[in-house]
Parts: sequence; C-alpha cells; structure tokens
Amino acid sequence: MTLATILIPAHNEVAAIGRTLLHLSRGMSCSDFQIVVIANACSDATAAKARSVMPEAVVLETSKPGKCNALNLGYREADPGKPVICLDADLDVTAESLMALIAPVSHGTARAACGQMDVQASEASSVVRAYYKGWRTNPYFDRGKFGGLFALSAEGAQMVFPLPEITADDEFIRRYFPAGETAFVKDCRFVARAPLDLSSLFNVRCRSLRGAREVQVMGLPKPDGASAGAIIGRVLRQPSNLVPVLVYLTVNTAVRINLARRLSGKAGQWERDLTTRVVR
Repeated sequence: MTLATILIPAHNEVAAIGRTLLHLSRGMSCSDFQIVVIANACSDATAAKARSVMPEAVVLETSKPGKCNALNLGYREADPGKPVICLDADLDVTAESLMALIAPVSHGTARAACGQMDVQASEASSVVRAYYKGWRTNPYFDRGKFGGLFALSAEGAQMVFPLPEITADDEFIRRYFPAGETAFVKDCRFVARAPLDLSSLFNVRCRSLRGAREVQVMGLPKPDGASAGAIIGRVLRQPSNLVPVLVYLTVNTAVRINLARRLSGKAGQWERDLTTRVVR
C-alpha cells in the first residue's frame, strides 16, 4: 500500500535527477511511495533520464515553466488521502529519511514536516565554505530546513494546493502553517550541494530573499527567525565561528542592498545554481 506521493519538479536536471532517484531507491519498496517527476519546460533529456533510472516512476512533461505549476500538475496524480512529499530534483535523500519525515503527518500530529539539511561544500571556494559554516550558526535552522524538502499531511496538502505562482513555494508553505502544526524530524537528513563560487551563491541568496518577500507581501506571518544579535551571541560562546559568521552576515547584507536597488524578477522563474549541475 502506497504511504505517500513524492513530487519532484525538474527543470533541465539531467545532471542531477539520476543521482536523486538513485538515492531514493536505496532501501525503497516500490509499494511504499508513488514517485512523480514533473519535467518542467526542459530543453534537455531530464524526462528520458528519469524514466531510464526509475521506470516505475510517473514522469510528466509540460512546456510551461514554473516550479509551482510543476508541483500543481504533479499533485493531480497524488492519492488525496495520503501525505505528499515535495522534493527538489538536486537533493540527496534516502527512503529511510522519508519514512521518518512522513511519520508525524501520517499519524495526525502535524500538517507539515521538515528535516535537517546538510550542505556539501567541499568543492566550493573558501568564501562559500565560510558562508555555510556561518549559516549553520543561525538559530533559525534549529527547527530544521523547510527549503527543498518537506512533507504535508493529506489534509495539509488539500489546504495549500493548488499553489500560487510564486518563487518560494517552500517559504509559502512554511508560513501557511503555524509552528505548532509543523514538525521538525531530526531523523530525516538530506544533502544539498553548495554553489561553487561566490557569484553563484550571491544569485541563489538573491532568489531566496526575493521569494521570501513575495510571500510576505501576501500577508502570511513571518516565522520566528534569528536576529544578527542572536547569531553574534553564539559566536561569543564559540569564537572559532567569528570569521564565518562575518562572511555570512556580509553576504546577506550585500544581497539585501542589491535587491533594494533593482526591480524584483518575475514570479515562477527558474533561478538556481548552475555550477553544481554538470554532467560528469
């Protein structure tokens, strides 16, 4: 019996989709999850790659761009009575972690759930590595990372779908549910790859902040975050993080200044790091 549907929106992800599906397949029973890959406005062989790596997956293709559009199309294939997992096509996560992630939304103790993201930055520049070391000190992430991977109960999914055409689907859903309805599942860990250079990191952070501001304009409450003072307080307790935190705060400040100087991009655009999407 299928336990949940996994929605994987994928735009030109031929370099990553195979790796993502292979990680999912480790220890996975074909009956545990329904996997739906939505090849979204692709100009590469993403759909063909997904079918070859995981023939049992449902692979949809659409010429219309937009991650939220892709998720909406995929949700039509989901069992309305079961939880839904939304997974970015470039993340590594195992079936074991996903089983842990859906536990609270399956048992009715939460409407949404997130896990813990680990950032692989070994191949990145020294500045990018320092940024993510500083990033880890942010108390905001003490209750997990919603971006890239989250689960919704059947009821929760019905509340938020269809998603509006916005940039930050994950931020929209994080803010949609009160903190008391969202579970942090420590046993669910997933891996994201850091941008390799500062320019790519800067672009990724611009997209993230702009997406959060789009959601804020919609009137959804901002989740409890961490001020610079709280982060500095942690540095005082662990001085070895001083330089990484300064890099983290400097990059984020530069991103805010940059966004203040230019017009916002269009919602629904695919803006992502390309340095980690290389066929090897």
